[in-house]
Order: sequence, then C-alpha cells, then structure tokens
Amino acid sequence: MTLQQRLLRRVSVVILLTVGVHSGKGVEVPDPSIMLPLVPAAAQAGAPPVIKPGTRLTYFGMTASIPGEYGKLVQDDKGNWIDKNTGKRYREEDIGSSGSAAYNVVQVGHVADGVAELSNKVYLLDTATKRCSFASGSGLVGHAGCAADYWIHPDVLKQVQEVNAQGVRILRMPYTVGGKLYNAIRFQSEDTSGYQARVYDLETGLLIFHASRVQGPSVATPPIGGSNKVGIGEGSTQIVTGWIVEVKDIDVPWKAAPPLWVAQFGQLSYRGVQTSVVAAAGTRLDRAMTATLTPKARGPGWLRFTNRFVIETYAGMPPEQAVQEGACGSAAIGGLWISPKALANLRPQQVIETNNIVGTTVAVSQVGPGSVTISEAGPLHRIDWTYDRRTGILSAMTLAQQIGLAQLTHSIQLAGQQ
Repeated sequence: MTLQQRLLRRVSVVILLTVGVHSGKGVEVPDPSIMLPLVPAAAQAGAPPVIKPGTRLTYFGMTASIPGEYGKLVQDDKGNWIDKNTGKRYREEDIGSSGSAAYNVVQVGHVADGVAELSNKVYLLDTATKRCSFASGSGLVGHAGCAADYWIHPDVLKQVQEVNAQGVRILRMPYTVGGKLYNAIRFQSEDTSGYQARVYDLETGLLIFHASRVQGPSVATPPIGGSNKVGIGEGSTQIVTGWIVEVKDIDVPWKAAPPLWVAQFGQLSYRGVQTSVVAAAGTRLDRAMTATLTPKARGPGWLRFTNRFVIETYAGMPPEQAVQEGACGSAAIGGLWISPKALANLRPQQVIETNNIVGTTVAVSQVGPGSVTISEAGPLHRIDWTYDRRTGILSAMTLAQQIGLAQLTHSIQLAGQQ
C-alpha cells in the first residue's frame, strides 16, 4: 500500500464524519481527484471562483534521489559476488544521486456543469543557464470542485476539521509561499516510509505547496568485511517539493462549443517522421512515426483521449511505443480543435499568451486560405499546431527541440479520421 493510500484510508473516515456528503451524486468524470476521498463534498461543489476557462496555474518543483547505499548487487551469471545460500552470482553497480528542477504549467480548457478539463506542460529548468526546455504534456478531466490535487473548493475546505492522530495532521495555519502570506490548511501523513503534504489556500482553494519523501525498496549490497554473501542495504530516498508561482487568466480567443465532429469521431490517425540532427557531427536520422488518438470519454466542451505513438527503429528491431493520456477543452491552447468561426477571426502575429516564467510566447504564426497555424516559441523549442479552417480539426503538428548538441523534430499530419 502506497503512502498516499495510507493517507486516504486514515483520514477519509474522519473527513466523512466532519464534512458530510451531499445526498445527490456528483457528475462522473474519467479522472477523479486523489484528494476526493478526503473531501467528497467537492464532487458537487462546482468550480472555485478563481477557476475559469483559460485560467493558467504555474508551479515550480524540484526532485532529488538520495542514495541510501552507493553500490548495489545485480544478479549476473558472470558476476564476481556469490550468495552462498543460493549460489546465485551478482555484479556490483554504483548507485548515483540525481536531481532536477521544472515548471508545471496547468491550463484550464473547460469548466462547466461540474466538470473541468486541464492540460499541463512540463518545462525542465537548466539551473546553470536559467533556460527552460519543453519536456512533456498531458491532460485530464476531473470534477470542477476538486481537479487532480490543484484545487479544492474553498467552501468545502471551510468544513474540514483539524486532525492530529496516528501520523495524520490536518491543520489550519498561516503559510508563506513566494513572499506571500496565506491563510491555509495543510494535509499531511507521515510514517516510517516517508510523508506526503499538501497545503491549500483557504481563500481560493488553490494548492500552494506540496512535498513528499518516500523511502525506496531495499537493495542487495556487498556486506561489510567483504565476504561473498549478499547483504541488504537501504534504498534511495525520493524527495519532491513544489509551490505555486503564478495564477493568471488568459483571454483565449476561442472558447465556443466544439465542432460537431468532436462528439462523433472514433479515432484520429496521424503519420509523420522523427528527425534527429547533430550538425557538429554531420549526422541525420529519420524515423517514421504514427500517432493514433482514441477517445476515452467526452462531454459538452471537452474530450478525454489516449494517444498511442509508434516510432520505427533499426531494421529487425521492434518499434518504440508509448501511450500518452491527453485531454482537450474548447479553450485549450494547442488542443485538437478550434472552432472554424474563431479561426476566421485570427490575425497574423496575434499574440495569444506569454509566460515570462518559462520564457514562452504563443502567437498566430500563419494564416492561409485553408489553414491557420498557432505556434509556441521558447528558448529551446518550438511547437506548431495547424488547424483546418473548414472543420477546425488539428491537421498537423511539429515539435522542434534543442537537446544538447542534437536538434530533435517530430512532425505529423492528419492521415485519417473514423
């Protein structure tokens, strides 16, 4: 059982007794919040006033892996270490530490009728150059009153009583983040394997701070003294911390209901190529790729989907495959559709949004007779989304990234719609 599960088990009974549950059932969503068992009334609460279509939340976070041992044994028939109890052989490997810093940018693409669609992009921060690079994107559809762990409706938080028992604490307290003092409530669980903590602003309901420490599983180690018998060592500790740095409402110029095809299609197929170029070495590698998007759930103004990527590798080798969980709402930036009416009103070089924290600007980069392209430009990446002016569908996308000495580009075009 994970630490989060222990937190939910310990606290949920207390919350159910102190908060109470509305008699009516909340709307069903594909991605219910991990916090919902603690605050079930949030399923019927609706969106907090601070959350609107186009709202953007930016969080900064850091992660670190701290080794408990600096070497471990891995089973290997040719290894030099032998477990005399089993006869198995092992080789010794180093265990290193690691760490990273990143921004998580969350954008609300839809919020209505008890449902909220969120899209998020993660940007890695190079702490030496202070430049951000795009790392990944995903999306979800949750309850408007409690979406993922990013917010809980403040009216629900007001009903939560304080708890301090059996390693669980729910405490109202002043909390300072980024030089701003909040009237906050903290949910925390702690035991021998670590702790989880989330702090929410009681005024807005927004998550303003989160942290965790989790002890990893034990590792096989060479015993002290050097005898050929496998020992047991402490696993690495994973530490995560993060906090809110900005809340901003973006006036997205497309918020209308989606085109009719969004509620009817069964699959979208894209085909293209992944190109890796290292100019300094004079090398280039092109690999064919496909992306198959399949709806998972949908409703008025939102779509939840999975996207399966397949990239060819060398001859005779199996392809690389990955599945991405995604979502789109009518006010999403870089989503699957923009209404044809909104596309007709866009103008070349029109700026949609800027994010000075991660160094990105989204603007209309091309307006043609049959398509419109929206682009996000950052210090080390560029994303182009091209939409068909007649249907509003995302007809092509290109992601170009500078990763070290390599320029990596993914370019795909719509190949089929079912």
